[in-house]
Amino acid sequence: MIKIQKIDYKRQQYSFLKEWDSGRFYFRLRKTETIVILTTPEFYKILVILLLFEFMTAENKHYQRYLQALAQSSFLKDSSAESLERLLSQMIVERWNVKSFKNSLEVATTFHFIVSGRLKVFKSNPDSGREHTVFVLSNGDVFDVLSLFDAEPHDVYWEAFDVLEVLKIPMDQMRSWINDYPAMHKAILYYLGERMRQLMDVATDVTLHSTLVRLAALLLKNINGETRKLELINNLPNDEIAGMIGTTRSVVSRHIQELKRCGAISVSRKKINIKNLEILLSIAEEKYLP
Repeated sequence: MIKIQKIDYKRQQYSFLKEWDSGRFYFRLRKTETIVILTTPEFYKILVILLLFEFMTAENKHYQRYLQALAQSSFLKDSSAESLERLLSQMIVERWNVKSFKNSLEVATTFHFIVSGRLKVFKSNPDSGREHTVFVLSNGDVFDVLSLFDAEPHDVYWEAFDVLEVLKIPMDQMRSWINDYPAMHKAILYYLGERMRQLMDVATDVTLHSTLVRLAALLLKNINGETRKLELINNLPNDEIAGMIGTTRSVVSRHIQELKRCGAISVSRKKINIKNLEILLSIAEEKYLP
């Protein structure tokens, strides 16, 4: 007995025949003559994947929002509208829950673009349990850029600070897209240059400056110039801040109290508020010691 069925998922239609005697699905892709033969377990596995991920078409209700997010990214700022539409058409949406944890092997084969949320990139010492936060990424950032150059996993881990919304694309497809748009080569070099400069600053700070100075500098780097409010690292617990400046939670807690006493900051509901930018700047420049 043969039964004809049809699936309509996000307007992507797939016609297939199920042959009940053999337990196989004969799967014809729309607008093609391609026939894919799948066993029943294989078919249901693919069906689950279709239901879990959003495929990006112009009919998707979030399409324009995602397209705008790509256009506003510093990584893609020199890309044309046509090239971004082509890139978005190859991407799928993925959401990570708060505290979702992944190692490099889990992300090495796909290129990710952050639409919303914050992501910690860190290294860990399995013997001591200590961590060092390499970067905190947010909307407009991408990862992992180094995987564009080789297929080797990198010794870092990833953890979501918030519910993370990302667009992802297989690494091979991303490389192909970049090769079709040579302007991206310059953008990649610029992006990597910025990251290398940040890493050099961290290495220099740890060597030359006290933990109090490093904390003040970290706060200054994450202040919105217009609102004078702390962004990106605001509402993070002290142990996360400690991981960014190479120290411990107890040391950060002590320095926060020192900054409060000298009037540089206040703390309310676990959020740090900047009260006196001039004092904070003087501490970061080692001109004032509270």
